[in-house]
Amino acid sequence: MRKGSRMSWMSGWMACTLILGFGPVWAQSLQPQEIERDLLYMPMEEIAVRDMRPSDLAGTNHRGSALSLPFFDDFSTLSMPLSDGTLPGFEAFQRWETGSARRTETFAINAPTIGAATLDGLNRFGEPYNFVEVNTPGWCDTLTSLPIALNGYFPESNVHLMFHYEAGGRGNAPDIGEDFLVLEFKSTDDVSGEVFWTEVWSSDSTATNAFERVYVAVNEFPYLVNDFQFRFRNFGALAGNVDLWHLDYVLLDDQIVPAEFDVVSEVAIVEPVTTFLRDFTRMPWNHFIANPAYYMRDSLLMQQRNFGTQADNINWGFSIDYEGDVSVYETTVQNTNVQPLTPFNTTLFIGNNPLGENFVFDSEVADTTATFAVSVWQSSIGLLHTEKVGVPDNDSIVFHQVFENDFAYDDGTAEKAYALTAAGGKVAVRYELEVPDTLLGVAIHFTPYYTNSDDETFLLRAWEDNDGVPGEELIENYQFHSPQYFNDGFDLFAFYEYDDPIPVDGNIHVGIVQATEVGLNFGLDKNTNSNVGQLHYSLGLGGSWFNSEIEGSVMIRPVLRANKSVVWNAVSETDVSAAPALRIYPNPVSGASCQVEVSAAAEWQLWSASGKLIQSGRWPAQGIYSCDLSGLSAGLYVLMNDAGHSVRILRN
Repeated sequence: MRKGSRMSWMSGWMACTLILGFGPVWAQSLQPQEIERDLLYMPMEEIAVRDMRPSDLAGTNHRGSALSLPFFDDFSTLSMPLSDGTLPGFEAFQRWETGSARRTETFAINAPTIGAATLDGLNRFGEPYNFVEVNTPGWCDTLTSLPIALNGYFPESNVHLMFHYEAGGRGNAPDIGEDFLVLEFKSTDDVSGEVFWTEVWSSDSTATNAFERVYVAVNEFPYLVNDFQFRFRNFGALAGNVDLWHLDYVLLDDQIVPAEFDVVSEVAIVEPVTTFLRDFTRMPWNHFIANPAYYMRDSLLMQQRNFGTQADNINWGFSIDYEGDVSVYETTVQNTNVQPLTPFNTTLFIGNNPLGENFVFDSEVADTTATFAVSVWQSSIGLLHTEKVGVPDNDSIVFHQVFENDFAYDDGTAEKAYALTAAGGKVAVRYELEVPDTLLGVAIHFTPYYTNSDDETFLLRAWEDNDGVPGEELIENYQFHSPQYFNDGFDLFAFYEYDDPIPVDGNIHVGIVQATEVGLNFGLDKNTNSNVGQLHYSLGLGGSWFNSEIEGSVMIRPVLRANKSVVWNAVSETDVSAAPALRIYPNPVSGASCQVEVSAAAEWQLWSASGKLIQSGRWPAQGIYSCDLSGLSAGLYVLMNDAGHSVRILRN
C-alpha cells in the first residue's frame, strides 16, 4: 500500500464525515466500546428445512379430523408449519397449527432433547410485532396444537399434559413479574358454539439455564371432546427476539400419574453438530483439498441425555452421503451403563482416530465445490421411539458440510448481536489461507437493534496480517455500503463486493470501517467461539487494534475466487483479458429465461440480491447458454463465473 494513497483516503474520509454530517455525531458519542446485544430481529425461515431430513418413522395418527393419543413432540423434527403455512416433506409430523412460534436448536440450554419451540416478540415472518414502541408489552407468540380426540376418556382416565419449559436460555430472559408464559385449554359452548380459551397454568420463572417439568391434568368434561386443543402464549415485549421462552418434550397421554410417571428408556442427542472441520464450518474446496488431513477435526463431543430412569448401553457412529454414495463409520466402543436422568458427552473420533481409520472428506469427488450430508447417530434407544406412533428420531443429527468459495467460523445462526459504538470504528476477522487466492468480497449477516440502521454506511476493508493483528491495508475501497436486512429467509448473508479483486496469500483480515458511532449490529453466533484470537476491533480512525473480549463468532465471511487455476501474485493485464467474459441478453428479462454468452468454459453461480445461492452449474465450452429464471420473482440477480466476473440480471 502506498502511503500517499493511504493519506489521500484519510482526507477523503474526513471530507465525507463533514459532508454527510458524521463529524458532529462523532463528537457527541458516548464512550466508544465493543458490545454484545440481545437480538431484537431475526429474519427467519425455520431451521429444519436447511439441514433436516424426514424420518422413515412417519406416523399415521395425524390423519383424519383429529389426532389420537399419545400426542408427543420433542421438536427434534419439524412439526410446525413454516411461515407460509406449508410443511414440505414433514407433513406426517405436524402437531401444531400455523403460528408464530418457531423451532430452534441453539437458543435453549440443557434441553431434554435436541430442538425446542421458542416463543418471543417476533411474528411468524421473523419481524418484531412493534418495531416503534419498543417498550410496549403485549401478547406475542402462540403455539396451538392440532385438534386431539379425547372423547371416550373420563376424568379418572388420568389424562395429563406433560411439558418442559425454560426462560431465556442463550437469549434474552423474561423479566420477573412482567413477562409470562401461559397454557390455555379450549372449550366450546354446546349451544352457542362460542369458543373459550381458559388459562390453566402460567409462569414468570427466573430460571434461565434449566428446564422444569410440568404436569397439568385434563380431567374436565368440557375438554374431553373429539377436538380438544391446547395452546401456549407468551406476554412480554413486542420489540423482537426478547423475553424468550422455550418448550420441549411435550406429551399428552392417559394413565399418567405425576408422582409415579417415568420415561422408562430414552437416550437422545441434545446439542447440534455443525462441522467436522477443525476451525471452520465452511471453507473453499480448493483450500481444503490442498491439505485435507490438516483441516479435519480429531474428534468432537456429542452431547446427549439419558432421559429415562434406567441405565443403558449405547453405541454410535456417523455416515457420509455424497450425491447418493453413502459410507458408514461405526464405532466398536460403547458408552457402558449410562446412568439415568443424566446428561453426558460422547467422544466421536474423526481424524487422528485412535480406534481405527482416520476419516477425511474425499478430495477426489469434485474439482471446484462439494457438499457432504453428514449423519451423526447413536443407537436407537427409547420406548417412545419404538412404541409411540409418529415419533420422529431424536437419535441422529443431519448437517451439510459445504465447501464452496467462502470461509466461515459461525454455524449460520445468530443468538446475539455484536456492535461497535465508535465513529470510524473498525472490525476485522482473521482467516488463514492454505493457498494463494483472490478476495472478491465479504458476506455479512446484519440484524437491526431497536431501530433500523439500514441508512448507516460503512466501507469494506482488508488487511495484511501483522503478528496476529491487522497490519497494512491491502486495498482502498471508496464505495459506501449500508447494512442489508432480510425477512425472506433465516439468518441470510448479504454479499458486499470489493471495488477491485484483491490478490491474497497467507493470513488475512477482512471487515469494515463504520462511519458513525451507531452500532451496525453484526450477527453473533454464541455456539461457536472464534472471536478470541481471530476478531479484532479499533475504536476510531488511527486507533490501536484490540483483541475482542466477547465470546462467540461474528458473522463476517470472506468470499474468494477459490477455483482459479492460475496462481495470482499480482493482477496483470494478461490475467484479466484471458478470463472468461459474460454477456446477457435480453436484460432486463421479461420472459422465463435469458441467454448467456461466454468466451470460455467456466463454473457459474446465480445469486439473489440478498446473497442467497439460487443455481449453479458449469459451461463446458465457449458458446451461448440458456439461463432459466422461471419461478424466480421480479428483482435483481447476480450471475458470477469462477474467474470472478459477474453481471447483474434484472428480472421484470
